[in-house]
Amino acid sequence: IAAQARIIDFGDRTQPIVVDYRNSRKYFKCKQYDGAPGLNWIEFCVHHGGALNFSTNSKQLILDALFKAVEGEELFPVNYQCGQQIDTFLARTCKLALDKLFQRRLSIETASGIGIPLSVCLNAAAYNRSQISPAVIISQVISRLMDNLETVEGVKGVLNLSNFTANDHFRHIVVRLSNLATLQLVCTTIYNNDDRRRALKGFSLACNQISDLTPLKLFGDIDYGLLDLSGNRLSSAVRLCNDLKRVRAKHLKLLDNPITKKPQYPNCLEPLKTNFKIVDDVPFERLYKMYTPLSYEIDVECDGTRIDWSNKSKLTGFKDSPDWHTFLIPDAQCEITKDLLFDYISISLHPLLGEFYPCYYKFDGGEHRFLVRDCFDQIEHMVQTLNLQLKIPELVNTVDGVQEINYERSIAYYLRMNVSTFKQGHIEPKQCIEQAVQKRFNAINRSLNLDQFQKTEGLENVIVLLSSPKILGSILRMASRRFLGNCVDLQLGNNKIVSANNLRSLSLLSSLQALDLSHNWINDLSEISCLGDVPLKSLRLHGNPVCRKYSLASEYIAAVTKIFSTLLKLDDVELSSKPGLTTQKNFLCNMSAYELTNEFLINFLREFEHLDHRINMMKYYTDNSIFTLTCSFDMNRCARPTSELFKRINKYNYHSRNLLKNTLDTCRLSVGTNDIMAVLMQLPEVSHDYVSLQTDVMHYDANLVVINVIGLLRDEPDLLLAFSRQFVLHVDEVGLGVGKSARRLKIINERFNIMNPTKKQTRDGFKFCELPNKVEVKEECVEDSVDVKEHKLIIFQEITGLRPRWCTRIVQEEANWDFDVALEKFIELESGNDLPDDAFA
Repeated sequence: IAAQARIIDFGDRTQPIVVDYRNSRKYFKCKQYDGAPGLNWIEFCVHHGGALNFSTNSKQLILDALFKAVEGEELFPVNYQCGQQIDTFLARTCKLALDKLFQRRLSIETASGIGIPLSVCLNAAAYNRSQISPAVIISQVISRLMDNLETVEGVKGVLNLSNFTANDHFRHIVVRLSNLATLQLVCTTIYNNDDRRRALKGFSLACNQISDLTPLKLFGDIDYGLLDLSGNRLSSAVRLCNDLKRVRAKHLKLLDNPITKKPQYPNCLEPLKTNFKIVDDVPFERLYKMYTPLSYEIDVECDGTRIDWSNKSKLTGFKDSPDWHTFLIPDAQCEITKDLLFDYISISLHPLLGEFYPCYYKFDGGEHRFLVRDCFDQIEHMVQTLNLQLKIPELVNTVDGVQEINYERSIAYYLRMNVSTFKQGHIEPKQCIEQAVQKRFNAINRSLNLDQFQKTEGLENVIVLLSSPKILGSILRMASRRFLGNCVDLQLGNNKIVSANNLRSLSLLSSLQALDLSHNWINDLSEISCLGDVPLKSLRLHGNPVCRKYSLASEYIAAVTKIFSTLLKLDDVELSSKPGLTTQKNFLCNMSAYELTNEFLINFLREFEHLDHRINMMKYYTDNSIFTLTCSFDMNRCARPTSELFKRINKYNYHSRNLLKNTLDTCRLSVGTNDIMAVLMQLPEVSHDYVSLQTDVMHYDANLVVINVIGLLRDEPDLLLAFSRQFVLHVDEVGLGVGKSARRLKIINERFNIMNPTKKQTRDGFKFCELPNKVEVKEECVEDSVDVKEHKLIIFQEITGLRPRWCTRIVQEEANWDFDVALEKFIELESGNDLPDDAFA
């Protein structure tokens, strides 16, 4: 059949390609061609004859076979068109790839062994510089991605090249990083961009079918934060270790590569032990210990007896089984993270039944999988009572405007019973927990620190759900037997504990004086009321939902001390033994100012602490703002005044405004953003003791706010100074934010005073809490909160009108819970008509 001349217009402002065959030469089943291919377009025809029409993605099979045939040589198919009998595409400047195809007599072979002939038409269309250019498009895409570096796995500045071929800008060309020449081109493009390359802190090359990483040698001898190679075709340990010999990163991800399935893994990675600290979330030195039966012993497709809703009656036959059983929770889109999954499982467990320890968790084949044993009563509850449905809690608004949790959404799962016998060397949860508890006890300080207990070394393959009162009680009984009478300080923070009323074993710790329950899920003081019998002197509860129920510090203190009458310290603040003399942290003329003192003031002080962040404080000032600094620090009150101390205090005195001591020439008064920032940038770096802060909001209305704050700061590294700051703020703009209810405040007048600290400030300063000098500390706690994530999904659904599934996909998967990124992604999808009609509710 004679080929038809045609014009190919891509609609992207490039000049169309005119395929006219006037000077073309066609080859079929040949081993060589005449002359040179030149610079004009070559047309390739794939004569599959419909043999692949039965497959779900015949184009994918053909391209896999094609790139395998030209392995290592550059080839960019343009305008790939699928046909019932013949697929066609254009390419140019691909002589080496063309030579390899002719060496194979213009034939390729699919993975299933089907041979497919090709025909090649040289000089099918003339080329000029205004036509589409794959190399230029790739360069433009790389430039855009380097302008929009992402945060992945907590690492900022990551260049995201994952699933690179699916980039929307490649809709007219085929770009595969599995092709070594293409990967080399991409790496060279990145490397040659010197200015932006220096900002790179990591690379994500996931899901690109890569088997050869030779081009990554360009990025050797630099310390990166992340190298994500998961979901590729890396199978040779020798090649991998050679390619990454000079590449260094804190975290290496290799999940879902053939190399991880081999018997030699992970010992085969030994040559890279100095290059990477963590591999797939496991410290490198422990990687070889992370053996899992799910990877080597168990085939979940055929091993064991499947239990689902159709044969639940068979479950009773496994009542006395000592073997491993597998839970399998389908989640094709990976909408649920590992942490969320076990949060949902923990609220599904029956509080009065046995302990439940998931082991060897793994996400594979679109399913969450883990093993359990010796917990038949809980399994029976989840099969018979819960009907193999994992309930998903969601916040909804009632008619009265009150938010409630419903469980209408659920995910079905199934089990495979007796998938593997318990063998020596398999994990024993109770033994691992006992060893972990022992590691967390400090005999010198007589302190048992179980904060974030799941992160203890040795618990990598067992999930300890401390939100289960049964499990928490069991661990504390274990601790009381081991440290009976020796433990004075017990720390249980960041463990998602919802209730402590079953912790009667704490009474066995007869010497216990301090208990830390901060950053848990305790919603009411009634959940810890039974601990009132323990004669505690110190208690930490901050970070729990219960703390938000009290608007005044005095109410909160009164409610807690009613239960714990022996307390001397609450949330690291000393309680006065004399009624009425307890330190008031916030004096607010209007309760609406509570949020202001927490958000504006804390953010302001944190940005002031570091010179790198201090430049961002320009946003607080205007051209009419006034700033004054006074320094009343008295050197004579210091125990050992030295010349070094004088120099440090003089940094404040130089900018100080003191009408009694200074002449008019040296009276410091800064007006306007530039003058104020010039002074602030010359002041030393400091850290604030946030426990010592006391705020006084003297005036608050819709237009003006007056705030006074006093406290303690440390001129790094060791000089303690008392300070006070007074702010007069006015409303600069209203109607901001997503809900159009936010407002912007600007500082009209600010006075900053440096003083000598009191004896009490010197004694108590910087002793009761970790300095919150990193914003990430707060953000991590907040982002790990299920409540916050659920709120984000609800707000996103209200704004966009999308169905919950699409909200989860965009906010969680594509934006990693970053709300601004999620909104940008939604606008991008909506403007590109990439959202189907059924995506909207």
